[in-house]
Amino acid sequence: MARVNVAFVWHMHQPWYLWPDSQWAALPFARLHTTAAYYDMPWVLRQFDQTRVTFNLVPSLIEQIQGYMRGEIVDRAAQLSRRHPYDLSLDDQRYLLTHMCGGHPGGAMAASARYGELSHKRGPDRKPDTIDRACGLFTGDDYLDLQVLFNLAWCGFALDNTSEVAHELRRKDRGFTADEKEALLDEMDRIVGLVIAEYARAAAEGRAELMCSPRYHPILPLLAEMADAERRIPGSQLPERRWHEPEEARRQIREGLAMHEEVFGARPRGMWPSEGAISDSALQIAAEEGVIWAASDEEVLAASLGASDRPAPGDLYRPWRTVDGLSLIFRDHRLSDLIGFVYRDWSASDAARDFVSRIKLAAERMQRGPGDPPPLVSIILDGENPWGWYTDAGEGFLREVYASIERDPDLRTVTVSEHLEEYPQRGELATVFPGSWIDHSFSTWIGGKEHRRAWELLTDALETTNRHATAHPEDAEDVEHARRHLMVAEGSDWFWWYSENQHSLDADVFDELFRSQIAHVYEVLGEAPPDAVQEPIYTEKISRLTREAAGPMTANIDGRITSYFEWGPAALLRTSGLASAMQRSEFVLTEMYFGFDEQNLWLRLDMGRPAYESLRDCRLEIVFGDAEAHTIVVEGARGDSAQINGTLCTEADCAVDRIVEVRVPLAPLEVELGETLRLAVVFGCEGRIIERWPELGYLQVRVPSREDMISDWVI
Repeated sequence: MARVNVAFVWHMHQPWYLWPDSQWAALPFARLHTTAAYYDMPWVLRQFDQTRVTFNLVPSLIEQIQGYMRGEIVDRAAQLSRRHPYDLSLDDQRYLLTHMCGGHPGGAMAASARYGELSHKRGPDRKPDTIDRACGLFTGDDYLDLQVLFNLAWCGFALDNTSEVAHELRRKDRGFTADEKEALLDEMDRIVGLVIAEYARAAAEGRAELMCSPRYHPILPLLAEMADAERRIPGSQLPERRWHEPEEARRQIREGLAMHEEVFGARPRGMWPSEGAISDSALQIAAEEGVIWAASDEEVLAASLGASDRPAPGDLYRPWRTVDGLSLIFRDHRLSDLIGFVYRDWSASDAARDFVSRIKLAAERMQRGPGDPPPLVSIILDGENPWGWYTDAGEGFLREVYASIERDPDLRTVTVSEHLEEYPQRGELATVFPGSWIDHSFSTWIGGKEHRRAWELLTDALETTNRHATAHPEDAEDVEHARRHLMVAEGSDWFWWYSENQHSLDADVFDELFRSQIAHVYEVLGEAPPDAVQEPIYTEKISRLTREAAGPMTANIDGRITSYFEWGPAALLRTSGLASAMQRSEFVLTEMYFGFDEQNLWLRLDMGRPAYESLRDCRLEIVFGDAEAHTIVVEGARGDSAQINGTLCTEADCAVDRIVEVRVPLAPLEVELGETLRLAVVFGCEGRIIERWPELGYLQVRVPSREDMISDWVI
C-alpha cells in the first residue's frame, strides 16, 4: 500500500474566565489544564523524532496562560490551595468541598484511595445542606490532604515523569505536610511558566505547526451572516434581529492572527474556525485576512457535496480549495471520536493497534490512480478534554500511537502545511454548506429560548456601541474598550451552555460571566446597562423523556426481556439525548424505562453489553432527589441484588442479567400518585463515577395520578 499521510490537529481551548477588567478568574481551568494536557502534549511529542502534529492554540487561552505566568491572574482555587487548613473560613471550606472535592474523572483520582474517602465523607452532591454537613466533619488534616490531592489530579503525566515531588506525593496518597503542599504548588507554577515556550520550541524544531483561531472563539458564520443558520434551524427560532456583522467576524480573525504572531514570532498559515464552524462568507473573510488553510468536519463536506451519507474516501482524504483560494481539510469524524470517547476504556496497545488498522483500511478504500498524491487522513479533536477520562491521562495511548505510526513504513505523520506544500489541492468547492463539527449545524449556539435572549442582549450592546461611536468620536478609546468586551461576549462558550443539550455544574457562573461582559460595555461608555442584563438567562435544564408512559404495567423481575410487550407501556429515555458534546459516543448505560402502577415504580436499565458483565466489578446507584436522598444500590452479582438506604429492602425486587430490572414501592420513597419523581442514575467502579444520568440535576418523571390511570389509560 502506498504511503498515507496522517495529520493530527490538537485543538486547545478554554472559555474566557476573567471578570471584566479584573485579575480574578471565575474558574481555574485555564491554569489547571495547563499543568495537565497543555504541557503533556508538546512534552510527549519530544520523545518521538519522526512524529509531526499541528497544535491549535486559541488566542484567548494564550492570553490567560500569559496572565498566570506574569502573576496578573488569580483564581480562588489557587488562593485557597495555598491557605493553611486552620486558617480556612467557613466560606473557604464550603468552596473547597463544593469545587475541589469529587467530580474529577481522571485516573489520578481513581487511583487515590484517600481522595475516594474524602469524596465519600463529603457526600454525593453539591447541595448546600450536604456541604454544610461535611464542613462539620472535615478535620484540618482532611482539608490539607484535599488541597494536595485536588492539585495533584491536575498534574499531567509530563510532570509525573519530570518531577520527583509529584511522583512521590502520588505514591504517598495521604498524610501530607504543609511543606509538601507548597512544593507541589511551586512545581505547578513552574510548569505554567514553561508551556508557551514548549509550543514555540516544538515549532522551531519542526515537530509541530502552530495554528490559531479567531480571538475569543466566536462562531464566525453567525457573526458574518446569521441567516445562514436557517439552512438547519427554522427562522422562527432565530432572533428577530439577525446579525449581519462581517466586520465583527473580521475583527475576531484579524486580532487572532495578530496575537499569534506577536507571541510566536510568525504569522500562522492555518486557522481552526471555532467549533469547526464555516460558511462561504466566513471563509471569504479569512482568505482576505491571509489565512492559507482552515478545517472543519466531514459532515460539512458531505453536505457541501450533496451527499446523504459520509463523503467517499476519495473526497474526505484530500484537501479542497474554496473559490477564494483558501485550502480546506475535513476531519475523519469517526476516527477522531474514537480517541475522544472510546479508546479511554481500552488498553493503550489495543487502542493503538485498532486505530492504525482503521487508518490503513480507510485509505485502502480510496480510489487512486498513478501519480495521485497520498491520502491525507485528518484527525482533529480537543487536545485536553479526552485525557481526563484515560486512566493514565492519555500517556500510554499517545506513546503507542506515535510509535506505531513511526514504525509503519506505509504511514507518515505530517503537519497540514507540509502536506499542502508537497501536494497542492486539486478539487474546488463551489460553495460550502454552513455548519460546524456538531451535526453540521449551529443549533448548539442558536435556536433555543436562552440563545434568543443572549443574542438580543448582544445585539443591543453592539448597536449601543455603534451609536456611541458615531455620536461621540472623541470617545474613541472608550469605544475601543467597549468593543473588547463585545468581542469576549461574542465567544461561543456562553451560547454553548445556554443550549438545551449541554449541562454544567458551573452553568450559572458562565451565565453571569456573559452578562457581566455585556453590562461592562455600557459602563465603559458611561451608560446604564438595561435591566434585562441583570436577569439570569440560564435556567436549570430538565431532562425530557424520549417517550411518555402509555399505561400501568407490571413486569417479571428476572433481568431478561421476557417479551416485547412487557415494558411497552413504560416511559423511555435514551442516554444519547442527555449527553454533552464530550460524552456522546459510547456509554455503559444506553436506555432507561420507567413504569408505574398504583403502588410501585418499575425501572429497567439497558446497557451496551450484558448487565452482569458491565456490573461485574461495578455498581449502579439510583439516587432519588428527595430530602431524605433515598438511594437504591444495584450490585453486580448475577441474580437478585438491591439495597435501599444501605439496608436490604424486602419489599423491593431487583434482578441483574442481560438487563437490570427493579421494582420498588413508592411508599418508602415518600412520593404520592400525581407527584413528580426526581432521580439520577450513577454508574461507578472502584469509587470512581464513570457516568451520571443526567450529568447535572435530576430526571423529572411524573408519577401518574389515580385519575390518570382511570381516564387516560383505560381503553
